[in-house]
Amino acid sequence: MNKQINKFNNFKNKKELQKTPNMSKLLVCGKNSVLDAITNNWPIKKVWLQNNKNEELLIEKGIKYQIVDKQTLDLLTCENHQGFIAELSEFNYSNYDELINDKPNLILILDHIQDPHNFGAIIRTANAAGVKHVIIPKDRSVEVNSTALKTSSGGFINMKIFRVNSIQSTIEKLKKDGFWIYVSALEQNSISYSEIQYNTPTALVVGNEGSGSSKTTLKQADQLVHINQFGTVQSLNVSVATGILLFEIIKKQNE
Repeated sequence: MNKQINKFNNFKNKKELQKTPNMSKLLVCGKNSVLDAITNNWPIKKVWLQNNKNEELLIEKGIKYQIVDKQTLDLLTCENHQGFIAELSEFNYSNYDELINDKPNLILILDHIQDPHNFGAIIRTANAAGVKHVIIPKDRSVEVNSTALKTSSGGFINMKIFRVNSIQSTIEKLKKDGFWIYVSALEQNSISYSEIQYNTPTALVVGNEGSGSSKTTLKQADQLVHINQFGTVQSLNVSVATGILLFEIIKKQNE
């Protein structure tokens, strides 16, 4: 039985926590997110709790944990932790062969999204839409971090994230494997998202918050799509736009 309970309340330990570079730690914060991670057997290194209500689950799973006060939890993270913080030893990214073997009807490609809040919100929406496969690039892009995990509100559970060297090379692979590529872009040859009958399997590409998708990605698209706007703002937040597009594609696929 791997059980560790410490009243981590003395001044010395709290001062040590303040010196800890927690930005480099992969933390899951919030009751539901932490309990989901435990239940789904994520690689959890340690859990900090404000009370002992969930001790039995941690003991059953053999997870190292500490019961601490709120002040100590606040030192570990600036996120709203709700009395629950878990540190992951790593995040398990998936490989391309898994995607092909799963044969999904719809996947999502994030072309250099950089804001972890947007990333987390997109994952939450994708999960709600039933999308389970998301591709991100290794360079000049957000990765799975504590902020994204928290913002997703458990959205990463049962989600496969694929971290690739090149979005363009991956799109070429997907096309060879039968995927139709739809890229969100406000270009002259773009068609309104609601006027398209989406072919399957479908890969939806959404671009960087500021510059959108690259010119190379735009050229690779089977079709460019856009969302009609009727107000004075120039664009939608990328997480909002992604949600609109995903649910439209799913609706069309189910007709």
